[in-house]
Amino acid sequence: MKKIIKKSFNLVLVFTVTMAMVGCGKSGSETSSREEGADQSNWPRGLSVGSAPSGGTFNVYGTGWADIMTDEVGINMTVESTGGPIDNIELVERGDMDVGMVTMGPAYEGFKGIEWAEQKHQNIRSIFPMYISYLHWFTMPDSGIKSLEDISGKVIGTGAEGGTPDYYTQRAFQELGIEPQRIVNGSFSDYANQMRDGQMDVAGVFAPAGHPTITEMVQTDGVEVFGVEEKSEELAEKFDITHGELSADSYENQEEEIDTLSIYSAFVVHKDLPEDLVYEMVKATYESKEKLAEVHQTGKDLSLDNVKEGITSIPLHPGAIKYYEEEGIDLPDSAYSEE
Repeated sequence: MKKIIKKSFNLVLVFTVTMAMVGCGKSGSETSSREEGADQSNWPRGLSVGSAPSGGTFNVYGTGWADIMTDEVGINMTVESTGGPIDNIELVERGDMDVGMVTMGPAYEGFKGIEWAEQKHQNIRSIFPMYISYLHWFTMPDSGIKSLEDISGKVIGTGAEGGTPDYYTQRAFQELGIEPQRIVNGSFSDYANQMRDGQMDVAGVFAPAGHPTITEMVQTDGVEVFGVEEKSEELAEKFDITHGELSADSYENQEEEIDTLSIYSAFVVHKDLPEDLVYEMVKATYESKEKLAEVHQTGKDLSLDNVKEGITSIPLHPGAIKYYEEEGIDLPDSAYSEE
């Protein structure tokens, strides 16, 4: 190290340090190729991961993913509950968070400095897409609400302030001239009780099919589910996102597809994270798909086929680019940073 004391001592020291490094992160004699091949000298001691309010899909997925990364890559991760995608974009941009779970619409706007973003957030880089989410609402069967337009004059819950359902619901209201009586920000478990007590008329999520609160309330209260429907394509074009169909039978007794806005959820990181670290994280993620599916059912949606459509509206981190190019994915120009 800083002084050479004895040659024999150095040999013992090198052997000891080498064996300790080989043993990190795995039990017994098993050693992964990541630990053998990756230069960890410039890696941080740990990473912070921004998810969303506790109990939601992001929080469950993020916690499980972080555990997998700790095991497979050998770096400790701390998952923190946040306000959701926009909050995470700002935290990663400032360097207050290393990794953030986002939806790609707000991520694109943040990177470009448009819509919600007052300035460009160009420190964020995407690494992998998770799944597609759909904007849909649920209401008690006797509420008289059958469509988006019926929400005027009603009390609606939109999740965490600045979260994806809140952000896009309010934008849809503005475009369509819908004026609710009141918007309530909070947790979906609280919304269930408020709807049962008649204090709230309707609530919305931007989530994969089978949202836990809706699934429960369909079974216990017979709530009805609806989406944007005929305005989906128009609003998707204005918001620069996609629209799609929430498949029939996503919820009990749902007999028809629901046409509505859709968006990819994804992970972003700060651009200054080491390339080899991000490469190992992305590689380990795809190699752990079965484990992710055990964490949350949306883990099964992880696919290389979704990379080009899902996350290339903003630049990818070089470590992610390296992995995808090795997998033979022809990335568009937008995936590469101008730096």
